[in-house]
Amino acid sequence: VVPRSMTSPLLRGPRPRTLAFACGMLAASGLCLMGLAWSSAISPNSLRGASSAMTATSATARWAPAPASLSMSRRRSSTVMVGSSALEAPPAVTTNIHDEQLKASGIGTGERKTFRCDVDGRPLKITYDVFAGGDDASSSKAAAPTLFLATPSFVPSRATFADLANAMGSSSPAILTELPGYGLNDGTLTELDAYQPSLFRGFLKKFFAHLQGEFGTGINVVSAGHAAFYALDAVKESPSDVRAMFLINPTYRGPLTTIKMKQKDNAVVPALVDALCGGIAAAYQLPAPLGTAVHASQCSEASIKRAMLSHVYEDPTNVTPQAIEINRQFAAQGERWGKCAFLVGRTDPYPVREDAAAAHGSGTAVPTAVCVGAKEEEIFKKDLSFLTDQGVPMIVTPGAQRNFVEYPEQVAKAALEFFSKQQ
Repeated sequence: VVPRSMTSPLLRGPRPRTLAFACGMLAASGLCLMGLAWSSAISPNSLRGASSAMTATSATARWAPAPASLSMSRRRSSTVMVGSSALEAPPAVTTNIHDEQLKASGIGTGERKTFRCDVDGRPLKITYDVFAGGDDASSSKAAAPTLFLATPSFVPSRATFADLANAMGSSSPAILTELPGYGLNDGTLTELDAYQPSLFRGFLKKFFAHLQGEFGTGINVVSAGHAAFYALDAVKESPSDVRAMFLINPTYRGPLTTIKMKQKDNAVVPALVDALCGGIAAAYQLPAPLGTAVHASQCSEASIKRAMLSHVYEDPTNVTPQAIEINRQFAAQGERWGKCAFLVGRTDPYPVREDAAAAHGSGTAVPTAVCVGAKEEEIFKKDLSFLTDQGVPMIVTPGAQRNFVEYPEQVAKAALEFFSKQQ
């Protein structure tokens, strides 16, 4: 959490606003140079990188996403033109990239549903897509549905899980969504201060219960990045709603918070990180067009490519112009608040590792497995030892932070094998 003393004064008066903008622009440029502009987890646990009444709508809508021109899958290819300079303003986003990618994945036509609840006095509304399993619609009641929960990051989208859901087959319903404030749900939270770990935990507790009621059985959960630890937290209070969890590259703090914690005994670094986060937050909160310009500076082709090569993908040949453009659009589309919250650490489930270990070091509430990309294996072995020491298996597949995008078949095989043992 950024100290009030570092944020509020920057927003008072014309000269402080200019200072905030300059500080934010320098901070944003620094993030690009450090390769920290985005990702589901930029090696987030390492230097590399209650609620009130709930109501759920019963109304649903059939939908078919718009025809797609791009695809994340490395098995398909097309040529796209992208800007030639990282200093140029990114091209405008004119299509719904999330629905485009759902369509391009071949996952089929889903049923888009709405869920409403209230957490800590804040009304929330999200959509989630259900792709029914089996030829007989009634089979969806018998088989455990699988929730694919996208990570809250700089490039959040339920579509990132479409290839994995496809690879896991259609024997049971697949449910794809994001947390409030991200992806297709990005209009839910419209100010930076709304992004709090407690809100996400409370939301997931209610959402898990809603899905258990809808399908008449406990669900399986596949989640990644910060969303994995929010799921771990939420299920502790209602384990009967979830059968098992498969956590992909789970992270409990972001890159800037990690730098601060690793250097907590340094006399300078923690204060610099606080100033950096405060500058970014202040600049993002400037009125348009200044605040939007700060965000646009982070959505350049160069920033996205650098992150993908650094820790997101394992095979550099998969970092194609097409893949870069898709992720650039994920970053550029929608409200900027959730992406800023991720950058400055406001969505970190546990900024301090000892707190994460204290919360989960005695075991998990439901059967749980961790899946990590081989490129990041050593980092996760160290950062998640409090889980593996308690018997949580760590499964290693090819890939890096987005192994489920780069190698969906291998990750699907591991997930199916794990879930089949929990029947």
